[in-house]
Amino acid sequence: MHVSKTVNHIKSNGNQELKSLHTVSVQISLFLFLFSILILSAFPSSAQKFAIGARAGVSASMSAFGDPDDKAAYTNLWKPGFFISGLVNFPLKNNFSMQTEFGYAQRGRKIEFNEDSWVNEATYRYLDGSMLLRKSYALNWAENVRGSWYFQIGPRISYWLGGKGEVTSGGFYFDEDGNRQISRGGSYTYKVKFEEAPTEPSSPDFDIMYMSDVNRWLFGLDFGIGVDAPTAALQRFGFEVRFTSGHTFYGSRNGALNRTLGFTDNLRANEKILSVSLDYTLNKDVRDSKKGQSVKSKKLMKSNSKPRKKIDSMIK
Repeated sequence: MHVSKTVNHIKSNGNQELKSLHTVSVQISLFLFLFSILILSAFPSSAQKFAIGARAGVSASMSAFGDPDDKAAYTNLWKPGFFISGLVNFPLKNNFSMQTEFGYAQRGRKIEFNEDSWVNEATYRYLDGSMLLRKSYALNWAENVRGSWYFQIGPRISYWLGGKGEVTSGGFYFDEDGNRQISRGGSYTYKVKFEEAPTEPSSPDFDIMYMSDVNRWLFGLDFGIGVDAPTAALQRFGFEVRFTSGHTFYGSRNGALNRTLGFTDNLRANEKILSVSLDYTLNKDVRDSKKGQSVKSKKLMKSNSKPRKKIDSMIK
């Protein structure tokens, strides 16, 4: 894939692909909005209990191409990553609950092309947000130790902050037995820059991957199954395995360009993510805190009334 072969293709098909990507994004946004309304309508406005905590873990992600020709031209490999987020969980009726999450993630993609002789390994940074509907079931870990297992599902939205990558060139040779083997060549690192490639750059841009036709807002659907156990009266630890199916393409087929290498990155793919995580939550009850404040207020009022009684008796 060279610049001379792709510039005309970018100009002719760019607008059409952007319109298609915009339509898909609008449809998914509408779905997420309606899903949010459904969840919030089931959530009691007078709720007093909730759990607050943190979640962290590791992930493995890969690109999934939708076009059959792209699937045949690229080999997708798993790319490791990590994430950390805060969470708030609100109980609903019948062992349902709603969990919202917001955090930072680092993940990416690794693909082989040109008959698997070249490799592009990219690391991207995101802000992630999820809203999950959870159904829990009782699980007895031991005598008097009651935990739960659960499954949950809900929409995810990610904002693409930036990233970096490395392209490794390659070729072929034949071994002594006449078998064709892959030989790796030099590696070139790059930084992601969200803008059109300038006709005449003001400074050397050999290490820049220009991202022009991209979607920085990525939508997906989370599926998770996990367990939790109490560690104290109001504290719990949990473990979860989650799969995320991305529903928004990174961008267009020729949405990224490195001018020096003459390399265009096919972004017409969405992400699939498998993750495992640990979480810690602390249960809160607003009513208990209000009761505590009420008790303190009553004690303070009683203590303040004693000097007043003494003054009144002296006056009499």
